[in-house]
Amino acid sequence: MNNVPREANDEVNANLGDVHRFGRASESLFRRLYRGLSQRQQLETELGRQREIAQRQTTESATLRRRVQRLESESRQRRTELEHLTRVFSSLDEGIIVQDVNGKVTMMNQAAQDMLGGKRAFWDSALGTLFEQYRDVRDAAAELTPLGESVELPLNNRVARAQLIAIGDESNRRIGTVVILRDVTYDALAERLKDGFVAHIARDLEKPVGVIKLASELLSALPEDSAVNQRLLEKLLRNVDLLDQLALELVDISRLRAGVFDVRRAPVSVETAIWSVVNGIDAEVKSRGIDLLVMTRGLRGVQVRGDDTRLQWALGHLIRNGAVYNREGGYVAVAARVEPRDAKPYALISVSDNGFGIGQEDLPHVFDRFYRGRASEGAAQPPGLGQGLYVSRAICQAHGGFLDVQSQLKVGSIFTMGIPVPPQAANAA
Repeated sequence: MNNVPREANDEVNANLGDVHRFGRASESLFRRLYRGLSQRQQLETELGRQREIAQRQTTESATLRRRVQRLESESRQRRTELEHLTRVFSSLDEGIIVQDVNGKVTMMNQAAQDMLGGKRAFWDSALGTLFEQYRDVRDAAAELTPLGESVELPLNNRVARAQLIAIGDESNRRIGTVVILRDVTYDALAERLKDGFVAHIARDLEKPVGVIKLASELLSALPEDSAVNQRLLEKLLRNVDLLDQLALELVDISRLRAGVFDVRRAPVSVETAIWSVVNGIDAEVKSRGIDLLVMTRGLRGVQVRGDDTRLQWALGHLIRNGAVYNREGGYVAVAARVEPRDAKPYALISVSDNGFGIGQEDLPHVFDRFYRGRASEGAAQPPGLGQGLYVSRAICQAHGGFLDVQSQLKVGSIFTMGIPVPPQAANAA
């Protein structure tokens, strides 16, 4: 009996051990299963989160892509607008210069480049100085705010009216500058003419008229049977000729403006014409304390076809100017020869002097109608209407020739007139 319970206990213990072992195995199995389920859930959660991130990134990428496309479209539109604006600026007669806040030139149209002589000339010109006056201005009251009044400035041998304008942003801060230029060279000349024309013509007429009046009174006071005063008569005739030349030149100017100016064509001896002018003007030049020199070479027998009177007027103007724009003790030299130009023979007559010279600002305009340059340092304002060189060049050009000038301040000037010589006349020289 005692053995039965022991066996039963052993069996029970065995069964319990099996159960215990099963329980431990089950516990390990469920633990692993739980961990697997937990990890799967974590993975699914992470996968969901990653999907959300990916979806959000996809949405953001699409948004970014649309934003990039919009920016590209706006950039193309701005580029098109800028190209259109540049074409508009290029077609304007006014010069347009755009600068950043530090003064760097970011855009300059063709008209501005022509007035300045190129982009690099900005800081060497009066515009650079003008910009520096307003460099420290940082505020702009509006999108476009004028900086001071417009001013006239010399630019590349011309006169331009310049207006500086500050470009402002939404906060009224200056972000750049626009310079607007207008070429007023001929406006300035017209204003100068308007102010001085009457005074100049009155002064030009006053001297010969006064001489004629005095000579006439002296001649009329002589007894009828007295001998004629030859010197007085010559002075009277010379001043009558001056008045006649002035009147005819004004008529020539009106014909030039109307496009109907012409010269007669007849054989003219070059050497004879030169000496005729020199002999007629020699006393006037020397009365100013100026020496008149003449040098001719190879002109014997050389003739041109043209208007003898007008050719002498042209040469006379050049010689007279050389004496007027000179100081006592100076000289005027006339040199003449025949030389080829563009494979054609020309009678070249150069008139040089060691006078005051012509400033670079005035030099491009000395042949303009009624242009009178500013007096050089040490020189008085010369008489005259400023028509002499204009008419002289017109006469040379009407003969198929030219009139050029070279000059330097305080050194002197050289005017060269060229008249074509017929081949047969050139061969005879």
